[in-house]
Amino acid sequence: MALSILGYLTAFTPAFKTFTPSNPAGPEDWKDYKSWYKITKEPNTGDPTGFLDKKHRGTSAFRDVFINDKGKATNVGDAEFPYPEGTIILKEAFKSQKDYDAQKKPELTVMVKMASGSSPSTNDWMFYMGGDGKLSGTGMESKWGKFCGSCHINAIATDFTFMNHKFGK
Repeated sequence: MALSILGYLTAFTPAFKTFTPSNPAGPEDWKDYKSWYKITKEPNTGDPTGFLDKKHRGTSAFRDVFINDKGKATNVGDAEFPYPEGTIILKEAFKSQKDYDAQKKPELTVMVKMASGSSPSTNDWMFYMGGDGKLSGTGMESKWGKFCGSCHINAIATDFTFMNHKFGK
């Protein structure tokens, strides 16, 4: 009986990779993001964090944020911060409501939680700009680490994330 339950769990539990700087995530790891938990119930627009300025297509953009199953419990408050390794958060940013309504080619930005100790300066997050998975190194010394991390560090209490169950509280 125990073996059959283990077999069932193995067959229906999604496999999560361990990501490191030498084994980074890539587009195949977020290709089905539209099936993930959608953090934003309505598209996010304006500047809800106070740090947005011109990032993520600016204050007039329409944004949706998705998270994979690995990080959902932390995001909704059923598990404590930090997020577990293997968590992937993806943000779509559209230039306008018209583009959002048409789902016209959003800008994608991605955060991937790597193995513990992989990038202490970014709390082990790796940042990607664009859905093609282009990286420029890891940590705060990388191009995207500096750019993204300089804002996300303001959310250090919630593991570098703004859109979560504690946002605005």
